[in-house]
Order: sequence, then structure tokens, then C-alpha cells
Amino acid sequence: MRRPHQILRTERPLDRTINLRKLIGKRVLSKGGEIVGRISEIRINPVGFGLEGILVRGNVLKKQIYIGRNYFSKISKDAVILNIEVSVLIKNKKVITSKGEIIGRVKEVVRNGTRNDLKGVYVRSLFSREFFIPASKMEYVNKSIVLKPKYETTKKYFWQSNS
Repeated sequence: MRRPHQILRTERPLDRTINLRKLIGKRVLSKGGEIVGRISEIRINPVGFGLEGILVRGNVLKKQIYIGRNYFSKISKDAVILNIEVSVLIKNKKVITSKGEIIGRVKEVVRNGTRNDLKGVYVRSLFSREFFIPASKMEYVNKSIVLKPKYETTKKYFWQSNS
């Protein structure tokens, strides 16, 4: 194939750019290397023509996720690597105390608006009781949630009311 003529002012030359069409279907990886899904769309700003974000679909995801470019760490011809762990993906993950006791699973994720920042999570205990844990009480969030040592789980037994 013959090299095309290049008409540039300050832009990168053709061989130092990525063909966006070829990124469709490529993997999106979290900061920790977990596969978030695959790129289904690439979105640009119609005014500044810059990359704004990507739409991701995947086996783990019930809904597609739109991820803004500020959460990208690296874009290559093979994948997009994020600089975050995607907070909405912790749904159904285990919640564990600092002593290793499993107290339940994440039922719902509460974020600050559309950002990736967590406000907290609603947890369903092993006995179907639900309670809220604020993000300030979480030590580690990844494949599971580990709570800070000072977090005290309130013990409720089936004969006690939820009020």
C-alpha cells in the first residue's frame, strides 16, 4: 500500500496515531488488570474533535458503561487500560471484615453522581438483612470489599426487628 500524502500543521504524523475503527471490539482493562468489557463505541466531542469516552459492553455487565477519557491510563491498538477499578462492577462482590469474616454481598452501589467515587454500598447479609456501609469505612475495594479494622458490624438476630 502506498503511503498517503500528509497535510499537517502541529498534529502527529499518521504512523504515530491509532485507527479508532480498529479499537471497536478491543478489551477494556481496569487498573488491576480485570477485564471490564469490550469497546462498542468511541465518542468524540463535536466541537473540539477530541476523544471524550468509550461505551463498553461485556459479559459481566448487564448494562453498557460509558467511561470518560479522564479515567484512561493508556490506549494502545490492543486495549484501553483504565486508571481506576470500575465501582459499578463491585455489585454482588463479598464484603469482608478486617478479621476475614464474610458479612454479606454488595446489593447496590451508591456513587457521587456520575463519577466513579463511591458514597457507599448497600449490603445484603447472609440472613437477608440489608444495611448501608459508607465508603469511609472501606479499606480495600477490588475483587471484594475489605472493611477498616474499626468498623463494627451490629449483630441482629432474626427475632429482633429492623427498626
